[in-house]
Amino acid sequence: MDSDSSPSTSASSSSVSTPKFTSEKCLVCLQPAHGNHFGVDSCRACAAFFRRVFVTHKQQFKCREGDNKCTPDELGRWICKKCRTDRCFALGMKPDNIQRDRDRMVCSEQFHEDRKRKSHESIIPLTVERFVGNKVMRNYSLGSGKNVEYITFFDLSSIISDAEYILKKTPKINKTLKLKSSLEQLASGLREVRKTQIWNSIPEMRKIGKMETFNHWVDQMRMAGEWIMHFEEFRKLEHDEKMEILKCMWHLFSRLERIQMTAEMRRKKLCEDNEFVYGSSSRINYETLEIDGKWFSEASDKEIRYFLGPLEVYFCETIIRGLVELSPTDVEVTYMLCNLCFHLTGQKLGGRIQEITDRLQDVLANDLHKYYLEKDSYSRYSYRLTKLLSLNREYQINMETRRKGFFLANTFNVFRVKMSHPEMFQFSC
Repeated sequence: MDSDSSPSTSASSSSVSTPKFTSEKCLVCLQPAHGNHFGVDSCRACAAFFRRVFVTHKQQFKCREGDNKCTPDELGRWICKKCRTDRCFALGMKPDNIQRDRDRMVCSEQFHEDRKRKSHESIIPLTVERFVGNKVMRNYSLGSGKNVEYITFFDLSSIISDAEYILKKTPKINKTLKLKSSLEQLASGLREVRKTQIWNSIPEMRKIGKMETFNHWVDQMRMAGEWIMHFEEFRKLEHDEKMEILKCMWHLFSRLERIQMTAEMRRKKLCEDNEFVYGSSSRINYETLEIDGKWFSEASDKEIRYFLGPLEVYFCETIIRGLVELSPTDVEVTYMLCNLCFHLTGQKLGGRIQEITDRLQDVLANDLHKYYLEKDSYSRYSYRLTKLLSLNREYQINMETRRKGFFLANTFNVFRVKMSHPEMFQFSC
């Protein structure tokens, strides 16, 4: 779930009963406009972006390219939040310039009656839950008639502290691996962090709610940090560089590692085809899983599932089947994880971090080449490497499909969760 979605602020100017003329194109992204938002003719997506970032979160960004000259692509998509924000302000968007009936349509009398009714209902106090570690702090609105900006706020500082500690601690390296390659050391690290995994008769988790989600994040961040610290070249980086990389890649690592674990368990007949190994001590069943969505959305269960998509797609069922068929070794799995995590992290953060991740990928690619030669698998080298990388590409396609659903959900403020460190969920889809 994207962490920067929030409902619109309800402060308004006087009601307007007739539509205001607007330009045909959104002045921010140059796609079709839907009305006048915050004083500028724009589409709903750009209005929602401006509202999320500055009316609610007031975040500050850095230019992706570093020159503050980024523009949207031919489909109106911005890759740089900094330049998109600057354009909004340059066009005259103002947080306090909010208009009712701003879309280019005439509202019916029934619409106005419904809005009055909803406004009256919103006076009922809403509960806002704040997660600090594993504790829940409840705050209540004062019944002012204004909707709260989020349903749940997650304070992730405890997870960040865990990561800081892990990245300052050198893991115990198997002495027999000292002369082995970095890739094989990472493979050994993967086996090490998986020691808590239950293999036989793993319990089924029938419901995923707020507490289960938060605890899963805690476990997976620790696992990602402990694993990556088995990489000697990574340990040599500056602490700030290590932290920036881990904060960006941990969630991606978590999903990929669980996908591979599910494939391995299915291959060993330890879980069924309609099941996913969610954590080290839990599995879920696609057909019976209950999603408790009250903590992140006011939408119905049917609407939530519409935006999430089928669970089989969300948990990458086709990739799991591909891994079952390929049956990769621990070294191959490790390379697959590193290849995608470092590639996307470098692409996302750019600059100095991309230079580092490119260098780390070169080290591991050389190690994989030597591994195949030593294992006398050179004859199948090309086939297996091609298959591994094709599964990574399939994951990226799957991620892009999910992102579209989440983008639509954010446009309509369906998911309403706020994070203290939203940069930790750059690959949350």
